[in-house]
Amino acid sequence: MDKESQKKLLKDLEEEKVRLEEELSTIANKNPSIEGDWKAKHNSSDSSDTFDEKAHSVADYEKNRALEHDLETRLAEINDAIEKINSGKYGDCVNCSSQIPKKRLMAIPTAKFCVDCAEKATLA
Repeated sequence: MDKESQKKLLKDLEEEKVRLEEELSTIANKNPSIEGDWKAKHNSSDSSDTFDEKAHSVADYEKNRALEHDLETRLAEINDAIEKINSGKYGDCVNCSSQIPKKRLMAIPTAKFCVDCAEKATLA
């Protein structure tokens, strides 16, 4: 992939990173002990809360935990892609070290595998 395409892709990835961090901050708090780790916020229930209110609180927390996990995973993939672009290793398949096609990287900027290795991984 040429430098100009990588530059645009890097800009897009950094914008997506900011968007994900903003979305995460609405449902989770950063774990100060572990970089890249977030913990879903939980509304502690008051002893005067009804059973229904407590149930809704638990359901909301579980939904936020699942969403936090998905967003955190996506953020880690984006951070990895940004790091690879900055280190000059972007676009190399982590399995066979061949160059991942530009079309694949444009469609899936966080792709880690070339088409052949990705197909083999899904068949396994």
